[in-house]
Amino acid sequence: MWYPFSAELDPNNSIISAESYYEIGELLGLLKWMFATNNHHPELMDRENLSNSRRFLVGRTPRRTEFSVTFRTEKSEYRLRRCFVGQYSMEARLQKIGTSITYHGQNVIQVLSKFHKPFIVGDRPNDNSSIFKPVDNYCRSAMIALANNWARMIGYQDSRIGLDYTGRWSTPDEFDSLSSRRRSVRASMSPLRILTNLAQAVMRKRTYGACVPVFCSFNVESLSEFEAIAMLDLVKNVCIEEGLQFIVGINSKPQISSMIDVIETPKLSIYEAD
Repeated sequence: MWYPFSAELDPNNSIISAESYYEIGELLGLLKWMFATNNHHPELMDRENLSNSRRFLVGRTPRRTEFSVTFRTEKSEYRLRRCFVGQYSMEARLQKIGTSITYHGQNVIQVLSKFHKPFIVGDRPNDNSSIFKPVDNYCRSAMIALANNWARMIGYQDSRIGLDYTGRWSTPDEFDSLSSRRRSVRASMSPLRILTNLAQAVMRKRTYGACVPVFCSFNVESLSEFEAIAMLDLVKNVCIEEGLQFIVGINSKPQISSMIDVIETPKLSIYEAD
């Protein structure tokens, strides 16, 4: 990651504020790597492979990143630690808190593969219904109704959020562009995307009785300060009411941060040499 950072997340809703939207993407990417089970390759750092891996895989000056996450399952609490060079995991350790059980290396990957991992949703166009796909028409209609009702609550009076039978969402941003490529990109960046993710989390909880934590990004620059605060306040209230843990990463905006409770990451400038 870009710099040292630590946070304790709320059981329902936390908002993490970074200096830029790009940094939020970096954080979500790192979280994905933490729980991934296909990126552990300590053999890349063997002496005979080191020069080639630096040149072709992780760059000429690979960055070493260490990350630790403490999380709970239904039965136990764990602390996961991994060390990355570039995007490749070189060391892994999983401790079952309160016991003497500790896993290392490939054993960590085997244990992780058995867990229900958090949903980490980026802003890529293909992230459609990655939390919960409609299992029938009732679920599809319910998610559409939830998302559109919430949108109207924050001021989108002519909300036209849609969801087809394959699980692909559409937002009003899509209807005004000419090319399909631009259409999909604009839709993925829509501020309404946070509502489609929230609707999926709510419906998953109502259908299965549980939903793992959800991490997603929200570009506050896409709305006015009042609209952005209203959106984040709505998300918080829904999470409390539905019993969800929904973590939102936003780009920093002082007027918004002063009005809501956010976890602020350090500014990169404090680490720059004089």
